[in-house]
Amino acid sequence: MRIKIMIGNIEDWFLVDTGFNGDLIVKTEIFDKIRTKPSDGGEVCVAKDLCFSALQKVVSIDILGRQILCRALWIPELEDNIVGEGALIKAGILLDYKNFTILDP
Repeated sequence: MRIKIMIGNIEDWFLVDTGFNGDLIVKTEIFDKIRTKPSDGGEVCVAKDLCFSALQKVVSIDILGRQILCRALWIPELEDNIVGEGALIKAGILLDYKNFTILDP
């Protein structure tokens, strides 16, 4: 599933990944456009033995009309926009796998 998310004036599609417990992973072009200062995002593991160093920026996003604060991570080795469980929980988003839809209850 994919969902549109606004970060400031940047809108793009994000892959929903409930196996990722963070907020967001963003592509280079989006990370570069976010006007906040980057900081160390720590180590992010995408599989048992596959970990990467990340940078992060704190951002306000709009997801289905809800404004929430998130950590946007940038991992040079990954060039996908991913929204994780952290942001979905903060926004109160419901995933309906039976009907393959994303709901704002």
